[in-house]
Amino acid sequence: MIISSGQILTGRAAATITNGITNAKDADGYVRTAYKALCVPDTMPTDDSGVKGTWVVEGASGKDDNFIGVIGDDSMPEANLGAPDALGQREPVLDWGASRTYQVGDVMTIERNGMISVLAGGNIAEGDYLKLGANGTFVKGAKSDNIGRAYKSAVAGERFEAYINAL
Repeated sequence: MIISSGQILTGRAAATITNGITNAKDADGYVRTAYKALCVPDTMPTDDSGVKGTWVVEGASGKDDNFIGVIGDDSMPEANLGAPDALGQREPVLDWGASRTYQVGDVMTIERNGMISVLAGGNIAEGDYLKLGANGTFVKGAKSDNIGRAYKSAVAGERFEAYINAL
């Protein structure tokens, strides 16, 4: 039996992930959503994560070998539904236009192997290879260390679309 195709896993926050899902207005005034990068922690908690994935922390520059994926926004499995008991409610986790900070122990989906809206940690040009930047962002990388590829251009702090690789 396949538990996960590897496209969508679930993770449990081992540390606070500030604005893991960010909703902000673009230059035209439209609210756009972007998702932060996730890594496996350098020191894994001793408790079992209890999810179909693992413990995660916010992605950081130089941690490309720990990269696991990007926070997702799916309602199935119920990882992104309802606070405070994320697995017991049927309410959306976000109000329209709100951002989401994950506290230690919160559960989230993890996405990879697809086009995902992410945040630029520096200037990005369409076609650039990507690696991890600070605070869960993505920056220009080299082909040898890429974890994705940009399909839109962006400046630091802007949302852009990228193909994000799996492990």
